[in-house]
Amino acid sequence: MRSGRQSGYSVSTNAQYYVYIRDEVGRDWKDSLYPLKNTVIFIEENNDFVFSEEFASFVRESGNYFVLVTRSPLKMLPYSIHEIYEIITDGKRTDIKESYHEFKEIYSNYPILENNKIQNVVTEDSNSGYQFWCKAFKNSNVISSNGNGNIVKTVNNLNSGDTLVIADGAAFGSLIECCMSSFMTQPDNRISLWLPESFEYIILKSGIIKSKKLTEIFDKIPDYVECEKYESWERFFTELLVSLTANGVEEYSKTKLNSFYLQDGIVEKIIEQLPEEILR
Repeated sequence: MRSGRQSGYSVSTNAQYYVYIRDEVGRDWKDSLYPLKNTVIFIEENNDFVFSEEFASFVRESGNYFVLVTRSPLKMLPYSIHEIYEIITDGKRTDIKESYHEFKEIYSNYPILENNKIQNVVTEDSNSGYQFWCKAFKNSNVISSNGNGNIVKTVNNLNSGDTLVIADGAAFGSLIECCMSSFMTQPDNRISLWLPESFEYIILKSGIIKSKKLTEIFDKIPDYVECEKYESWERFFTELLVSLTANGVEEYSKTKLNSFYLQDGIVEKIIEQLPEEILR
């Protein structure tokens, strides 16, 4: 960026982009970034301001797209597990790969048994999602962690056994590394971590809500999620589900689950969205 063509690098894109480089001592990052709109902004890890609440507020409201190169989690931002990538180098070839996936089974010394029954289910939700999982896993001990930040503590307080953790992957990016590290150290537990985008997302994916608009949205989700309005896909899917079911028998509320969603046939369709490893 500083040397232009003499650097030997070129960029081919039809998007507006900006690489943050602090050219002047004493110049604040806000001077460079606040004027930008509809821009892909690259910031590398030697800029500590990316860990601040002030920067997080700017990201949430700016309407820009950010590529942040850092080894540390950005705890102020609600980003998805699917937005975390690793840079892979192999000789002269460089590529990126997604670091985490929606489902992960973690074993330590715990025996792997066929048809093992889930003894504990930990969900971050304390409202509608919790009410649903109590119905879906009626033979298990279902516990709410009352927020994704309490999941590790809740799991650590459980007795040994087969545990399923369910959280909204759309806003779990900053917590995934801590969870994985903690679960790996538990010698007496078999822990399965399932991180769909959100509870509302799996309801919409189940097909119980009939809508032509919904089919179009799932074909091209990024085209419908306005980042300046929704800081995570979880909020988008919640608003979408509420709007599609307004004033109907399936009217959805995030605070108290409509009995429509607790009918046996409806529960079966929703839990079909679980990974095969859990259902078997």
